[in-house]
Amino acid sequence: MKRVRLKEKSPEFIEEGKPAGQKPRTCDMPGCTAEGEHKAPKDRGLQEYYCFCVDHAREYNAAWDFFDGMSQADIERHIRESMFGDRPTWVYTANPAFEDVLREKVAGFRDFEDIKAKREPKREEATPEKEALEIMGLTPPVSFVKIKERYRTLMKEHHPDRNQGSKEAEEIVKRVNMAYTILKAAHEKYETIMR
Repeated sequence: MKRVRLKEKSPEFIEEGKPAGQKPRTCDMPGCTAEGEHKAPKDRGLQEYYCFCVDHAREYNAAWDFFDGMSQADIERHIRESMFGDRPTWVYTANPAFEDVLREKVAGFRDFEDIKAKREPKREEATPEKEALEIMGLTPPVSFVKIKERYRTLMKEHHPDRNQGSKEAEEIVKRVNMAYTILKAAHEKYETIMR
């Protein structure tokens, strides 16, 4: 199908790529009256643009530096992230675990600090039950019978009557009592769930 081109001065004429009735934009360079038909980015975000004539667009682009104001570490991080893509687009629905494996491998290339963090042993989250076992000098897994035995042993050893009213012994007894209460409640909760 052949397109018919209208004369430029006719009212129906629409230049390709420009809406009808819109006046051409002038160059954003101060003092320039030429048509600004070439975009140039205002900043690194690449969301806003200047519109320049051809000559000013060339001049602006020759002087513009994308990495201006960034530290060397930021520049290297940006290059690494751009190399592997900032947003993963592949979806592995057949094997979701495989996607996690790939993400971990890519993360290793993207940020070397993440690799260092993975090598360091992770600290387990402190829970009241873990702290209670620590106070009583026990390590999991441990049965409730063993907890009772340890409780009785510690109470006999640190009882204030046996230690002539020692404040330190009183504090240990309080902590052991609290630890035993926590572990007993946890055991009862576990037994309830298992029924």
